[in-house]
Amino acid sequence: MGRGVGGGSLVNGGMAVTPKESYFREVFPDLDAGKFYSTYFPLVHKELKVNVIDEQFLKDCPYYKFTRVGEEEAHKAGFKTIRVPNVYDFQYMEKEYRNEVPRSALNTEVIYGNNHGKNSLDKTYLKKALETGNLEILDLHRVDHIKLNDDKTYTLNVQQTDTSGAAVADKIFNCQKLILAAGTMGTLKLLLHSHAMSQFPVHEEIGKSWGNNGNFMTGRNWVKPMSGGTGAKQSTIPVGGIDNWDDPEHPFFTEIAPLPMGMDVATALYLLINRVDKKGEVSYDADTRKLVLDWNESHTAGMRKNADYFIRKMNRANGGTRSHFLFNNGFGADVCYHPLGGCVLGKATNEYGKLKEHENLYVLDGSLIPGTIGVNPFVTITAIAEYCIENLIRENEFA
Repeated sequence: MGRGVGGGSLVNGGMAVTPKESYFREVFPDLDAGKFYSTYFPLVHKELKVNVIDEQFLKDCPYYKFTRVGEEEAHKAGFKTIRVPNVYDFQYMEKEYRNEVPRSALNTEVIYGNNHGKNSLDKTYLKKALETGNLEILDLHRVDHIKLNDDKTYTLNVQQTDTSGAAVADKIFNCQKLILAAGTMGTLKLLLHSHAMSQFPVHEEIGKSWGNNGNFMTGRNWVKPMSGGTGAKQSTIPVGGIDNWDDPEHPFFTEIAPLPMGMDVATALYLLINRVDKKGEVSYDADTRKLVLDWNESHTAGMRKNADYFIRKMNRANGGTRSHFLFNNGFGADVCYHPLGGCVLGKATNEYGKLKEHENLYVLDGSLIPGTIGVNPFVTITAIAEYCIENLIRENEFA
């Protein structure tokens, strides 16, 4: 699993969605939700440079025909739509459209990174951290495993590689305090692999309450509104969503997603985000040195029902067919943009991300969220990190 300096922010769609407060309270009943919505979420919006597309630009720009069509058809089917904020600089995008700057979002750049326009973490949090002089980034260094020492400090066994992946040097680092922020799967692998290598203590909750954030892909073909198709030109930055979360029988949030094929394929693509009522579990196979995921069709059965309900309702109102050629006969149950859980806040850790059975080890990433948050988790992960690090700083002021 490759990691860039900036993590998932380099390759995500930049969707900066704040979860519904009612669902946040359900997922984290022990957190002070009021403080999150009055303090941490606004702070994160400022730090991440969250912004919203200009409605007139959205209306006029041919690269967002897929969004306009998606919203029109959703309304016709009786669904509610919402505008989705993003960390892509929409003022930059307007300059892209006028050919005043190099193109990125309007040049189909997203899942391999954006060269321009997006305020990924290397332009926000990491930039500010570097400016303090207190951060040193060691690129091309991979932590293999961690050892807990008798004095409760940590030793990290690290391999340095060149850009082709060949080993250059083996190194040892020692530290008094350690923060893991390797993403859900990276952090879980570090913990479980270290346990297998050196009997590194891991709490019984490590690996539990894993989920895919309810990710389920689907699509529709023969989408032909009055204006015809969904557009040959498409921006890779989504700005529209369908909010069906308050439906007691079929609760979900749906991203109206781009499918930039370079021609009008009259196809609408959707990423549904659902509840995860049945959580999975991650373990480790010491022989293969790989994570093992307990996750099958039974975990996504409810998500499939929601996708089927959504597509049928959209097609009845607007025409079209399920996209049989996409995914597995139109249903993408095995897509996971947002792995979450395995080191759940308050279960595997204390209420501030300190790993149980450890005095000086903290986790600050998506593995703190128990499998689901109801929207793209980028903003929530950052808000929880702000909350946890604030306590870590306060704790060490009195150490």
